[in-house]
Amino acid sequence: MQTLATQLPLRLNPQEVYRLENFHFSQIEVKQAVTEFCQLDSIIYLYLWGEQSSGKSHLLMAAVEYAQHNGKRALYLPLAELVPSTSPAVLESLEQLDLLCIDELEAVEGNTEWEEGIFHCFNRLQQSGCHLLIGSTHNPASSNIKLADLRSRLATGLIYQLDSLDDTAKQQALIVQAQARGLELSEDVANYLLRHHSRDIRELINLLQILDKASMAAKRRLTIPFIRQVLTHG
Repeated sequence: MQTLATQLPLRLNPQEVYRLENFHFSQIEVKQAVTEFCQLDSIIYLYLWGEQSSGKSHLLMAAVEYAQHNGKRALYLPLAELVPSTSPAVLESLEQLDLLCIDELEAVEGNTEWEEGIFHCFNRLQQSGCHLLIGSTHNPASSNIKLADLRSRLATGLIYQLDSLDDTAKQQALIVQAQARGLELSEDVANYLLRHHSRDIRELINLLQILDKASMAAKRRLTIPFIRQVLTHG
């Protein structure tokens, strides 16, 4: 567990502000399901899937942040990082948690050792009552997981597909993220970032972090001329 504990801060940087209240939900049903799940009461297992940059990792890390803030034992596992660097032994003893969030499940597809490790971990979590939230680019029915028993387990929970963000949704997501940092970001400025820098929401959030620091240092508002200056000369 110590290895995982030291790895978490790499993905749960407070400056990234992954919280439920600053996630732009485009689907009311998903918002209700995630909110209810995070109460760690009636919903034991939730599975979220969608394309890259649809917000899966944000929601999983936000769920961990919410649980820890409320005194619960919670852990976030980014499998794309863990699978190449460690063994499924890291999945042992996790049933003592209140919440486990497994992200990037697609990283174990076709890896017999890891598929079996996830399967046995799943069974232990069910027996202990630990809540489980899984994020993946594939739904259970279309995943490339070879272990049939694991595929059947994955299909037993509440399953939701996250919509890909269109430009309007990305604009709103940027504005919400800026507000979480105490910044005022107008629609014009958000649209400028989308048109001139990136349409990938993760890259946009990274840009926002840079602009946040620059704004604090210069004591300047986020205007288009200021952003142009920072991102041109930064």
